Amino acid sequence: MDTLTPLFWLCAAVAAVAAMALSLFARTQRSHRGFGWWIGALWLNAVGAAVIGALGWVDVAASPLQWLFAPWPLLSVLGLRRYHARDALPGSAWQDLGLLALLLLGAMATPLWSPQAQLLGLMPLVAASAAALYAALVLWSVPQQHDVDGLGSLGALWLAVALLPALGAAWEQPLYGLALHAAVVALGSSVMAFVALTMSGQRTERVLRQSQRRLRVLANIDMLTQVPNRRRFEELARRVLQLDEAGSATLLLVDIDHFKQINDTLGHAAGDRALQLVSRCTLELLRAHDVAGRHGGDEFVMLLRRSSTQDAMQVAARLVSHLQMQSQAHALPRLSLSFGIVQMRDGESIDATLQRADLALYEAKRLGRARAVAADGDIDRPVFRSSQRLGLTST
Repeated sequence: MDTLTPLFWLCAAVAAVAAMALSLFARTQRSHRGFGWWIGALWLNAVGAAVIGALGWVDVAASPLQWLFAPWPLLSVLGLRRYHARDALPGSAWQDLGLLALLLLGAMATPLWSPQAQLLGLMPLVAASAAALYAALVLWSVPQQHDVDGLGSLGALWLAVALLPALGAAWEQPLYGLALHAAVVALGSSVMAFVALTMSGQRTERVLRQSQRRLRVLANIDMLTQVPNRRRFEELARRVLQLDEAGSATLLLVDIDHFKQINDTLGHAAGDRALQLVSRCTLELLRAHDVAGRHGGDEFVMLLRRSSTQDAMQVAARLVSHLQMQSQAHALPRLSLSFGIVQMRDGESIDATLQRADLALYEAKRLGRARAVAADGDIDRPVFRSSQRLGLTST
């Protein structure tokens, strides 16, 4: 035993370094659920190797100390069930705990099995290999469509832990089998710590990417109406206009008539429902390659690609008809809309087009609302060449 004592101390040091790495990470960084089980498993490995090294003069073959290396695959699976709580692993935590209890009972009953040291030395190796093989099978039983971090690496690790110590059973001296088991467990502890830290880093990176996507959505989408805000609309409009022939798009500026009256008489919740209904009806009617957005307040804007003002008039009429049919289902009066419609010009900016559309919208309101007015001419000299009444005015 004295010749193997340094090996057990080395295994204890390697396992302790792995356990310390996870422990420090959990204390200094954001750790995920399940880390406690993994840290406990690695410290158990370190303590087991250290105790055997310290008590080198004891007949380990007849001692429950051999069982100290057996539980760590089961403890690791329990941690994985916590870590991947949303992706349920095959089996259950109660099943893992039941197997763990059997291992503990086997450790306590070791002196009662048989006075033969050879048999007593084999039982812990067999139990440890069975626990590691069970852990590997649990991970490899996860459906392939589940994208779960680290399970393949840990499954391969536990398969190695299950097979290599079993080779120690070929030795006539159980102590050498225990030494091989300790070496495999120490190396496995290092691999497991590396995999756990890698999984945590990947999950943290994924959470950061998701947070960045949510921030981009918050920056680009009006959260109430779920359409692009004004800044995002202008970005999308400039992007699609580069793909089309100059002057082939029509821009519509839309205003909900008497929106303040809705808020004052029915409350702001009704006003929010009105905004949401207008945006939903707009998205349902527009083509996939058109662009819509919230211009601000109770105004929306639409860009119809490869269309004329006559086409825009028809879109406005269909939108109002669809909106008024949907109003009652949302506990709203029959809403009406006013439109300012302009044809975009070659080389004209979105801001300039919006200013001309705003003049046409003002003219629609001046004429009594519930109208679509198309305008030509410049900003300082607009020409309102067509006007169409749309639906019923709200009361």
